[in-house]
Amino acid sequence: MLENDEANRLAGERPALFHILQMRKRQEARIIRSIQDECGNTQQTMEDIIRTYRSFLRRKYEPITVDEECVAYMAEAGQRALPTA
Repeated sequence: MLENDEANRLAGERPALFHILQMRKRQEARIIRSIQDECGNTQQTMEDIIRTYRSFLRRKYEPITVDEECVAYMAEAGQRALPTA
């Protein structure tokens, strides 16, 4: 349905009031109203929801510390000596 609305707008036609109300209804249905943070508290304001997402993504994608000796050991273990034949 959204594709039809987009096509009509490109063709120069204006969407009917019904279609505008349907679009708004779909947008309202997609809005996140509350979220639970890592402590189990429910966050309901938009600032708190954004802060919770930001802290979750920051923890999820933070750099992983790597031991240099372990990386060298793994690199050596991956190399096998090929027979001369």
